[in-house]
Amino acid sequence: MKNITIRDVAKLAGVSHVTVSNVINGRGRMSAETKEKVLKAVKKLKFYPDVMARTLAGGKSNTIALISSYLSSPFVINILAGVERRQAELNKFAYRLEHHSTRGALSVKEDLLKSILYGKKAAAVITVTIKPSAELVKEFSKRGIPLVIIENKAPGASSVTLDNYKGAFLATEQLIKSGRKKLVLVNGPVGSSVYDEEENPVVSERLKGFKDALEEYNLKYEDRMSYHVAFYNREEGEKAMQRINNSGAKVNGIFCAAGDTAALGIIYQCRKYGIKIPQDIALAGYDDISTAAIMTPPLTTVRQPMEQMGSAAFDIVMAALENGVKKQADIVLQPELIVRESA
Repeated sequence: MKNITIRDVAKLAGVSHVTVSNVINGRGRMSAETKEKVLKAVKKLKFYPDVMARTLAGGKSNTIALISSYLSSPFVINILAGVERRQAELNKFAYRLEHHSTRGALSVKEDLLKSILYGKKAAAVITVTIKPSAELVKEFSKRGIPLVIIENKAPGASSVTLDNYKGAFLATEQLIKSGRKKLVLVNGPVGSSVYDEEENPVVSERLKGFKDALEEYNLKYEDRMSYHVAFYNREEGEKAMQRINNSGAKVNGIFCAAGDTAALGIIYQCRKYGIKIPQDIALAGYDDISTAAIMTPPLTTVRQPMEQMGSAAFDIVMAALENGVKKQADIVLQPELIVRESA
């Protein structure tokens, strides 16, 4: 079978090979008619661009690397769905999306980022909660590789975050307004963690929102009211509820700032203890993952516009890659309290 080249496509479409390249890569301006002719020729000839050859020849990759601690987190999946949807909306299929996992290990994070950076394996990088070291951020900038961090920040890198303070305040306020005054907080890790050398600001922002809501309603915060998890999963939610129960504290409200998946673990453990939600303990989560509405009881939670986060990060990358935008972008999105039966 003959190896189809870009010139074969150009000949069939009646345009130059440069025009074909522009259509495939989503660059340049052309009429809709020209674009349609090229795409029909591509489809008819079953032309597949040689991505590896193009990378070797130009010294550049057409890959956008997406890096998160885990592949299967509902939070990560929703963000990636936003990236994928935005890529389709903009018809930017000339870029390949590659998802990498660090499995929550600092050493893997550093090695992976260095491999992508020095191996020229990506045209741009989007990380989810993961903060590269200051040295690596400088190297990405020096080499002209756009770097966007979702739900974290690093000087010199663009970011897409949520107003986590506001989200935590709203959730805590809802618990208080439902008549609960003996509250506890289940939050992410304090200080350095398995993910990063520094504490993720999301943790401190949600803690401050919790504290300020208590103060607003003349309730006192004490450190013993805070419980922490490292991996934000269901098993940790179960263990957090075990610790809360074993503390002997008369708790009647829990704000699970560590996310809805951990909140599911709290619900499961409460059921084992015979604790009724919301009759005995009201519960509010964070994220509004797809299963939050069908939990038993349906979970009151803070909705993060996760897909919008992914879309915004993709837009920042495209502006840098195709329009040469070098200015750092910091986008802050707004949360929404979703009130259901758990609080």
